[in-house]
Amino acid sequence: MPAAVLAPPATHLACAHCGDDCPPEPLLLGEVPFCCAGCRTVYELLEANNLCTYYRLDAQPGLKVQDVELPGRFDYLDTASVQEQLLAFRSDTRARLTLSIPQMHCTSCIWLLEHLPRLNAGIVEARVQFLRKEITITYLTAETSLRAVVQLLASVGYEPQITLAALGAQPHRASRTLYYQLGLAAFAFGNVMLLALPDYFSFVESLQQGFGRFFGYLSLGLALPVLLFSAQGFFRSAWQGVRQRYINLDFPISLGLASLFGVSTYAVLTGSGPSYFDSFTGLVFFMLIGKWVQQHTYDALRFDRDFTSYFPVAVTQLTPAGEQPISVKELKPGYRIRVRNQEVIPADAVLLRGAGQIDYSFVSGESTPVARASGELVYAGGRQLGEAIDLEVTREVSQGYLTQLWNNPAFAKEETHRTLETYANRVGRYFVAVTLVLAAGTLAYWAPRDQALMWQAFTSVLVIACPCALSLATPFALGAALRVLGRHKLYLKNAGVVETLARADTLVFDKTGTLTDAHQAEVAYEGRPLSEKEKQLVATAAAQSTHPLSRRLAQELNVKPLQPTDCREVAGQGVTAVVEGQEVRLGSAAFVGVALAAGATSETRVYVGLNGEPAGYYTFHNVYRPALPALLASLKGRYALAVLSGDTAAEQDRLRALFGEDAELHFQQTPADKLAYIAARRAQGHTVVMIGDGLNDAGALRAADAGIALTDKLTNFSPACDAILDVSAFGQLTTFLGFSRACLRAVLITFALSFAYNGFGLAMAVQGKFTPIVSAILMPISSLSVMVVATLLVRWAARRYRL
Repeated sequence: MPAAVLAPPATHLACAHCGDDCPPEPLLLGEVPFCCAGCRTVYELLEANNLCTYYRLDAQPGLKVQDVELPGRFDYLDTASVQEQLLAFRSDTRARLTLSIPQMHCTSCIWLLEHLPRLNAGIVEARVQFLRKEITITYLTAETSLRAVVQLLASVGYEPQITLAALGAQPHRASRTLYYQLGLAAFAFGNVMLLALPDYFSFVESLQQGFGRFFGYLSLGLALPVLLFSAQGFFRSAWQGVRQRYINLDFPISLGLASLFGVSTYAVLTGSGPSYFDSFTGLVFFMLIGKWVQQHTYDALRFDRDFTSYFPVAVTQLTPAGEQPISVKELKPGYRIRVRNQEVIPADAVLLRGAGQIDYSFVSGESTPVARASGELVYAGGRQLGEAIDLEVTREVSQGYLTQLWNNPAFAKEETHRTLETYANRVGRYFVAVTLVLAAGTLAYWAPRDQALMWQAFTSVLVIACPCALSLATPFALGAALRVLGRHKLYLKNAGVVETLARADTLVFDKTGTLTDAHQAEVAYEGRPLSEKEKQLVATAAAQSTHPLSRRLAQELNVKPLQPTDCREVAGQGVTAVVEGQEVRLGSAAFVGVALAAGATSETRVYVGLNGEPAGYYTFHNVYRPALPALLASLKGRYALAVLSGDTAAEQDRLRALFGEDAELHFQQTPADKLAYIAARRAQGHTVVMIGDGLNDAGALRAADAGIALTDKLTNFSPACDAILDVSAFGQLTTFLGFSRACLRAVLITFALSFAYNGFGLAMAVQGKFTPIVSAILMPISSLSVMVVATLLVRWAARRYRL
């Protein structure tokens, strides 16, 4: 690394990191100038880690670095009480927190912040939420510390804004700079139009001769700050695209602005004719209005809203009257809750009773369970493995925390097809290329015929052919659909799920808890009589499980469960618990140790084993959901239907009558069998939607193109699913699928509208029949019309499907 030396006096040198003017004697690193030692240090750090791509993503992306070396400045972050308030999660090996980074402002910021693991080996992951200007960091506690992470952020110019007060999610507001740019453009536009009166009334020669040239210079003076400030966003974006060898949507706009300003300046300085500064300032003004509308549109479609708007998540609260379901959003510090095997802990809490075996893979990616004993703190987002545990809530559920779990990249679907949004972006790219060709052709055609009209037509073509409306069609239509479905208790992870539901051709159902209502099942016992004590042992084992049959059995026995000393559940087989020294097994015949010949039973049974000896079994007579026959009748013919059940084939005849001869019915399916079936169907080119009951079908829900978890008043929240459907809306599944198809057609209609607008506008522009300012007015109008049409089409579809 070359040593820093004092350079000879220089003028107007810009700092290579932050872009500020360097002092007369700047610091040099080789031949690279810096304004201060802080900026030079950041540059050295990035260069040493091969991260100088940061400087190629944007012009002067760096921020001026403040002095962060004050002794003890961040020492308070080593305090346990402070860490407890800041960290969202902490285990023996990892910790996770979210910090506010108000300095974040461009692509380069995002790129650098998400590459923090290369600057500190102890940082495992850094994920940026740009709209909220937040970064979520996961780090290894053995290799780095909270203080070191914050110091690193500060040293590269992104010192986090740390407040220990509990702040709710703040709505994102439009950039203040945009309002300043819009205000300046409006002021200049109004005044330049006033100063252009001599040009408008050029037939009055005295007015033109007396004021025309003077007012032209004043207009130039007013237009110059519009060019340098109000329009800088378009030029910066276009230049960034060119540097990355990519022609973006702002390139033709910037070209049109530059040509209009250049022609007008030439006309004023030479006195060769009227200028177009009124068109130039008006063009910038109306395009900024379009930018403001678009920004607010996307803000309205943000999907990181408070989870309580979407998830009907509940948990078991312990009260003097017994167990009661309570909504997660109603949890308060001091409330006592019970979390069973495979359930997700919804809030930070202290363990009161039971042995905690917490799987934090939803949070940290580590699947090794963490043991927790009575009195220890457990973090929200962990999943209990084993016996049910009792907890006392210490902190309310943070805004959007479960949304972070739901959107964890570990549960992201593999893309199997190109989405319409990507299609719109690709079309937009080609559209820009066609626009540039048309603009060049317009220039060549009008040059020998009418040079004044040439620049007007050239600029109009560049401005009016903006594919902004095209890019707005998909998110606005599907975002509106998302809200409609949410109001009717189908809660989707994002707008892309609407498209998947619209494309679906195969529906796969779990049986127990999905097609059947386990709460209404008739329960009968066969076998040697059980004493009251043995019934209490059975009820204790059943209370540890989240399986619908176990929950129904615990409800039927209606005795107070005891405290098990050990508990283990095997998915698809059964649950084992050790209670007061006695082993209890509930589950399939093979799990309990009962030898049955193939096809020996056609009933749904839960076998009971006590201390290694079979005692008997409970028979469940399934009660299907009342809406099921009508639902299946409406789905037949359009979709391939299948049932994947872990139970025996006892219900095969009833299900065949309901589903029809073409449906595939598979019984005694393990979770691995269900996953393999769905993977095979997808490999054949089918779009598969799986409807299950949450964590019991987590693998299948994740493997499907779209996984829908059916939930009742007490749900098992599963990050693996793409949608949560309330039981009360189960009969409307056909309606939801039809509405999704209608919304997809609405997107195609808005595409057609955008193409029609651009085709008409270009045809008029190349003939010189549109002035640049008319084009600038029509551009935001076209975007607004697409948004209005998309909204009306979605509302019409909702009314058609009675949603």
